[in-house]
Amino acid sequence: MKKIHLTGIVLLTVLLTVSARGEKHLFDKEIQATLQPYIDRGELPGIVTIVAQKEEIKSIVSVGFQNIAAKKPMTPDALFWIASQTKPVTAAAVMILVEEGKLNLDEPVTAWLPELKKLMVTREKTKNTRTEELLTKPVTLRNLLSHTSGMRWVNGMQEEMGVIDCLPLKSGVCATVLTPLDTLPGAVYRYSNQGVNIAAAIVEKVSGMPFEEFLQKRIFNPLGMKNTAFWPSEVQLKSLAIPYKKGDNGILAETAINQLQYPLSDKTKRHPEAAGGLFSTPRDLVKFYQMLANSGVYKGIRILQESSVREMTRRQTAESMGKSYGFCLDVTDRQYGHGGSYGTDTRVDKNTGLICMYFIQQDRLDGSSKALNAFRGKAKELFDK
Repeated sequence: MKKIHLTGIVLLTVLLTVSARGEKHLFDKEIQATLQPYIDRGELPGIVTIVAQKEEIKSIVSVGFQNIAAKKPMTPDALFWIASQTKPVTAAAVMILVEEGKLNLDEPVTAWLPELKKLMVTREKTKNTRTEELLTKPVTLRNLLSHTSGMRWVNGMQEEMGVIDCLPLKSGVCATVLTPLDTLPGAVYRYSNQGVNIAAAIVEKVSGMPFEEFLQKRIFNPLGMKNTAFWPSEVQLKSLAIPYKKGDNGILAETAINQLQYPLSDKTKRHPEAAGGLFSTPRDLVKFYQMLANSGVYKGIRILQESSVREMTRRQTAESMGKSYGFCLDVTDRQYGHGGSYGTDTRVDKNTGLICMYFIQQDRLDGSSKALNAFRGKAKELFDK
């Protein structure tokens, strides 16, 4: 019988672990070196990046400041308004109910929201006049999630108020009835927060619970996303990445999130905006994308069926529309993902499962796209082998 030298095995394990940590540290340093010049030149305030795969975070890097005036360094636990990265979460909520047989992607939405039978559509529009008629072609859930419903960017009430969190989802349905469609359903791709909010209103109606509660029970709790919410608590707000914008002098200055109402923790006047209202941290949001990359499973817990993830991440828009879009996700043959209006962005490689996440909180994103592309290039160089 051969003797097993445990000391040697332990030593080898330690050496391999140390080697892996050293390589990870080296990769982190390379990504940091790629991004640091944008901070040093005063072009960007602070950035967090994550490179991950289905079950492992390969790299997590933070540079710059969460709060410049307080000289508070950016960290991976900083809280960001993820804006339109809320949309894929909403699509996942819809697909959970589709899997349960409670929703059908191709059934008219009036099956659940009969109020929408009064929807009008614009037939002719000139500079001074608009001709409308009753919509006869049905809007489907598939239309809502792929931005082919014909609905406008926001409903009339949101447009008038100038913010996106001013209405409960149920009231948003009524405001949508009073906001004529710009085109017939299925005719064109037209990015629409309004359409995604209608999908969330259907989730509320069918599930019998508030949308935020559905997300908490069916997605956030199972994934362990403890710092993801429409209303950040006062404690969570202490970790908020301060939004910045460049002034006319080119210098970064603090600003507010101009699409939301303040205080951000106020549940009395702020309402869940399913198309762009969530706040999250990098360490939280990566779990959602790891779940998608792993065909609906995170750490052994199944959130979605593999068929649902395929449906979300395949092209739903017609070739004639130009834009390649799935269910609340930008899609190509190689990748899928989504961005947010204040600079957060996630892309997942369909072939390798590599997840590249970029977090910044900046209005008027001068220079951010250059830093984002530099990060993606470096991540591909280091990890996509």
